Amino acid sequence: MILEVKDMNTYYGTSHILFDVSLHINSGELVCLLGRNGAGKTTTLRSIMGLTPPKTGSVTFYGEEMRGKPPYYVAKKGVGYVPDNRLIFPDLTVLENLEIGRKNSEHFKGEPWTIERIYEIFPKLKQLEKSLGGYLSGGEQQMLTIGRTLMGNAELILLDEPVEGLAPLIVKDFANKLKKLRNEGVTILFSEQNVRFSLSVAERAYVIDRGRIKYHGSIEELATNEEVKKEYLMI
Repeated sequence: MILEVKDMNTYYGTSHILFDVSLHINSGELVCLLGRNGAGKTTTLRSIMGLTPPKTGSVTFYGEEMRGKPPYYVAKKGVGYVPDNRLIFPDLTVLENLEIGRKNSEHFKGEPWTIERIYEIFPKLKQLEKSLGGYLSGGEQQMLTIGRTLMGNAELILLDEPVEGLAPLIVKDFANKLKKLRNEGVTILFSEQNVRFSLSVAERAYVIDRGRIKYHGSIEELATNEEVKKEYLMI
């Protein structure tokens, strides 16, 4: 287990958003956090990263308490974050965006990521390496943001709604990319509303609703649990 979240409570001002959220991630896993819009998915990832600090509870990464630590410290330890609005540098080329993400992290144990390895996973970025980030499509920007995060040699990547707004064919291709990353040993926790996509790539699933974890189990168990899908996932 590399990440353990216990009884995490997060507020926006006086509004209580997350209620005793608990989850864990093992090394090499691809885990999804599913829920409707506004269920608390983004806040969960932001809380783990320290961008929206939890008020109570525990967030441990490799046994070290991260709650109360600034985001740069969490990143330095080996947690990468890909926000849903991507935040690439629009006036830099694809290659420059990737280079600017290059750094080491404390807990990274694999083969260091290089530009060439990124291009192996995302060949389209090689074709676009001289293009400015601001001229890329949504899917291309998503690949670039993940590639830039990988260049930081993160041991755990948090992906916030990675296929939101992408065309169905792009979503299918993106599922294959995530599977490739898993085969490379990358550990990923992603939040998503797209249930079909999530069922096709994840190994385990958490379902969140109104800031509370309502379900946890294998992806096979979730696929056959019609009650959970109907009540919390609009299926």
